[in-house]
Amino acid sequence: MIEKTSAFGEHLIFDAYGCDYSSLNNMEICYDVLNTLVTLAGMHKITEPMIIKSEGNLILGGKDPGGFTGAVFIQESHITIHTFAKRGFITIDLYSCKEFDTSKIISYLTEIFKPKDKDVLHFRRGMKYPIDNIY
Repeated sequence: MIEKTSAFGEHLIFDAYGCDYSSLNNMEICYDVLNTLVTLAGMHKITEPMIIKSEGNLILGGKDPGGFTGAVFIQESHITIHTFAKRGFITIDLYSCKEFDTSKIISYLTEIFKPKDKDVLHFRRGMKYPIDNIY
């Protein structure tokens, strides 16, 4: 019997450079961004966003000068944010089993963080996910 499969979900990775320092260094903005991304993507929160301030990690050769790290767990998977205000850098991941409008997400993040440059990756995950229960 041939098993029917399909892609499990989508993963959007947004890395931005030369961002607005005051936005990156603001815990409330990071919290609001996680909440707004849930709504923009049409997802469903199963936890409230959590944001933690990190003082940095010099063990990595000074690579991590500190910032905010946060996540919100959604019924469809998760959204994470990591800011590095002193470097003007942010990275955001949105992983979901449900399709979402990436252009709305990218436009919103660009408006909030005002990057001078960005890398955006969007790809499907779990390409051999079984359509039916196998057990």
